[in-house]
Amino acid sequence: MIPPERRFRLSVRAAEKGTLLRERPTLPTMYRDRHSHRFLGFGATALIVAAALPDALWAAPSFPRGPGFYFDPVKVIAVIICFLGWVKLGAWLDDDARAYNLDIVFWNGLLLAGGAAGFLVIWLLGAFWFGLFLALLAVGGPTGWYISVRNRKAPVEERLFTREHFLRLYKKYNTRASKTTGAVEGSEELPIRFLSRSTSGEPEENVRVARVQQSKGYQAALEMVWNALQRRATDIHLEPTSSEMAVRFRIDGIMSNIKPFNRSTGDAVVNIFKVLCNLDITEKRKPQDGSFTAEVEERMIEFRVATAGSVVGEKLVMRLLDSSAQLADLEHVGMTEEMRTSVRDLISRPHGLILVCGPTGSGKSTTLYACLHEIDRFQQNIITVENPVEYRLDGITQIEVNVKQGKTFAGELRSILRQDPDVILIGEIRDKETAEIACQAAQTGHLVFSTVHANDSVTAVARMIDLGVPPFMLSSALVAVLAQRLVRRLCKKCRKRIRPGAETLKKLKVDADAVRYLYRAFDPVEDAKKMDEENEDEDEPVEVELCEICGGTGYHKRIGIFELLIVNDKIRELVRENPNINEIRKVATANGLHTLFEDGTRLVIDGETSIQELLRVSK
Repeated sequence: MIPPERRFRLSVRAAEKGTLLRERPTLPTMYRDRHSHRFLGFGATALIVAAALPDALWAAPSFPRGPGFYFDPVKVIAVIICFLGWVKLGAWLDDDARAYNLDIVFWNGLLLAGGAAGFLVIWLLGAFWFGLFLALLAVGGPTGWYISVRNRKAPVEERLFTREHFLRLYKKYNTRASKTTGAVEGSEELPIRFLSRSTSGEPEENVRVARVQQSKGYQAALEMVWNALQRRATDIHLEPTSSEMAVRFRIDGIMSNIKPFNRSTGDAVVNIFKVLCNLDITEKRKPQDGSFTAEVEERMIEFRVATAGSVVGEKLVMRLLDSSAQLADLEHVGMTEEMRTSVRDLISRPHGLILVCGPTGSGKSTTLYACLHEIDRFQQNIITVENPVEYRLDGITQIEVNVKQGKTFAGELRSILRQDPDVILIGEIRDKETAEIACQAAQTGHLVFSTVHANDSVTAVARMIDLGVPPFMLSSALVAVLAQRLVRRLCKKCRKRIRPGAETLKKLKVDADAVRYLYRAFDPVEDAKKMDEENEDEDEPVEVELCEICGGTGYHKRIGIFELLIVNDKIRELVRENPNINEIRKVATANGLHTLFEDGTRLVIDGETSIQELLRVSK
């Protein structure tokens, strides 16, 4: 019989060496669960059962052992931390693989095998710390492989272990630390510095910047702009009322209300931006526009400012342009593989006019620059004419239109045609003269990209004719029209899975057997009501915690939906002889034209967006 005092002792290799307890590893039969506490409970149960087993199962009675428990607490704690980290990593990998439609079984199995092999090495190898290093390599190898694969599918801004990823982490935790310690008390603590523009257009610190730094609302202006940048706003609206200055940000295409200023502070903030733009602060009725620059964490942000008088005061709108932002390519704007192939074929042509249409803020410029990114900029002469220049590209001549200085689209186009260009990008076609010059350039051996405001690809053809372009000229120059919209992406952390109804499936034009689940956005109000109904016995109402990623909106960032009209001989003949929009649409549909809504249905089925969001933007 084994004495009772020895029943719960565990065998060790050598007490003198202080090596880790060599106990039999007990791994959970289920590798991954959404709630880590289940694993902890399972592991604790396994340890209790193991401790209750007879000593004979652990070691022979003749094995020499002294009194007490011989183990190194530091090493035990290190193993426990590694185990918990492995469980957490498995939970993250499972969620992330689902979000990017990767093989969940394969990657979970690979990580499970790596973790099991690592812990086995720790138990069997005599040198503990070397064994722990090998275990970390066994887990880190599959993890690194998975990250490299998922980064190929993820948008640029969602890739892991890149320079941008580390910068985002630094901003996130640095901002939290500043808020916790109360460091953001003065303007010098915010990593943002306003710069005015010189007569040559270059940003600089001058007397105007010195003036605004002494103004009453300078700190409020800094904090507002910093808040807008942190929330990824593209526009800032300052709207006066009788008692206050309302502040609104446009985030992912939707206006969001921010804490307003009192009227005196709001007027002071408006004056600060007018001074930075060198506008007349005494003129509050006539519209004015200008620009200034801000240096934010070693990158430059441009601000386009426009003012307008109203019955209660002066309204100001600022467009935020991050010229240092990394350009998206055709892989990440949202196109299908088939459409990317068609677009690459179009932009490889030696000449022709390619139009991108859509409302303001629908990502037209981003798509055009993604097309330029596919062209060899060092073997071809590429010139752009824009207002303003939103992205900076090496190897490209970029010209900014300035009506005040007499630089118009039409005037600049005439001059650049004498600069021997191969590819021309026109920021926007607004008038007859610009449209005709673009068509003429496309007919004389140049590949021309431009944008036009139209609801869809077929309507864009009618829009060009309405501007005054002769149908025969348009028909010979136009090669394709790309219509697009931006839909908000569902937040992958808080989106809700639902069963689609018959009406929804009818709208999507899919069978019930093909689609079992769809996703909707998190709604704080509706979800709180449902939770209250489920917990009727509780007296206090259930509080719904807002998602820290999307801020409770249910959406985070945007992706494009597209409609590509390729002009073939039949459509070209219709445009030349009888530009009837309905006939052109029928022929295009017969040739395989997919509407914006039809292209967006794939995103709804894949869980990227909701049916409500698709209907909102594609009506």
